[in-house]
Amino acid sequence: MKNNVIYFFRSKLNLNIKGKTLERFIKRLKNNNIEILNIYNVSHDEINIKIYKKDYDKIISLNTVYEINILNYSGMVKVKNDILNNKYMIILILISLIIMYTLTNMIFSITIMTNDSKMAKTLLNDLKEFGIDKYKFKKNYKKIEQIKKQILTMHKDSLEWIEIESSGTKYIIRYEPRIINDTDENKEFRHIIASKDAIIKNFDVSKGQIVKEINSYVKKGDIIVSGYIYLNENIKDTVSSTGKVYGETWYNVKITYPYKYHEEYTTSKTKRVLVIKFLNKKIELFNFNKFKNKKVEDKVIVKNNILPISFINEFQRESVVIDESYNEEELIDVMINYSKDKLQKNLNDDEYIKDYKILNKSKNTDTLTLNIFFTVIENITEYKTIDEYKEESLNENM
Repeated sequence: MKNNVIYFFRSKLNLNIKGKTLERFIKRLKNNNIEILNIYNVSHDEINIKIYKKDYDKIISLNTVYEINILNYSGMVKVKNDILNNKYMIILILISLIIMYTLTNMIFSITIMTNDSKMAKTLLNDLKEFGIDKYKFKKNYKKIEQIKKQILTMHKDSLEWIEIESSGTKYIIRYEPRIINDTDENKEFRHIIASKDAIIKNFDVSKGQIVKEINSYVKKGDIIVSGYIYLNENIKDTVSSTGKVYGETWYNVKITYPYKYHEEYTTSKTKRVLVIKFLNKKIELFNFNKFKNKKVEDKVIVKNNILPISFINEFQRESVVIDESYNEEELIDVMINYSKDKLQKNLNDDEYIKDYKILNKSKNTDTLTLNIFFTVIENITEYKTIDEYKEESLNENM
């Protein structure tokens, strides 16, 4: 295969030779180590031969009485000649591609989806500092993620999240303002009750009277911190209980997983890439962070009928391919870690998985099933106004 490619690109000439005793001339060429790649008899005094271009001057020096004319070229010399003959068209194509790439990767407008003109102005200034502005080049995915994190850090008290979406030649900015509840201004009297069954593990209470002890079991709805302040078994004051209560809770997770796992999916990362296709080889232009795996949709921009070259606009979407194979011990670790990750995603930063235990497992030829018992430390705080709590207790008794 490699030799065929080398042969294809080597410069060759097709020559027409006229004269008498051509056999003697051909023998002379061979004796002088000139390789004849092909020979065709036109008549008794005329032949066509194919040679490497490097031997052409040697043939001319050996010629005495023969008429030698070049019929055509092949290999790299033909490519060079075609390029020279079409150089203005190629230059025009390259200039057009550069202009198109520049225009399709430049920002012409930024739209912030908000009615808050003050916040819109602030975000526009922040984006400008990070290089996102009209008539500048768009940023890649990694840079956009960094900018989002930096803006959220700068406005941690006023922004919950921000999204920078690329749509053609414009950016669309969406965000969610952070809502801060000032519990100190809460005028309603309330208890802190258990949001679920748990064993109390920790208190962080600033107002109210704690009526349950550490390591005591509570059911959902039990009062943990009362809004009533007692003195000698008499209510001396009523407040709005404020704080957090952390308890040990429990989750039973059943999971089934195959010993051999294959998955292929696409992500939200996309890009448009200009590609030069020469023969069967593709050369991507200006694509510095290539996807490891990708799905591609091609659209031919320019195709040359003379040269084996074309220009393609590729729409690329990143794809992820997962091929995994496990023994039983490895698979158990994978299933536990997977279950932990799924459970942890539903927990807040101040909540965590304390412990786990495999209750039972069942297996067949292709899959393994685990029943895992997790112990979790989480915030079990729930507020109920004193009047609301009284009303619910009354309804339960009825």
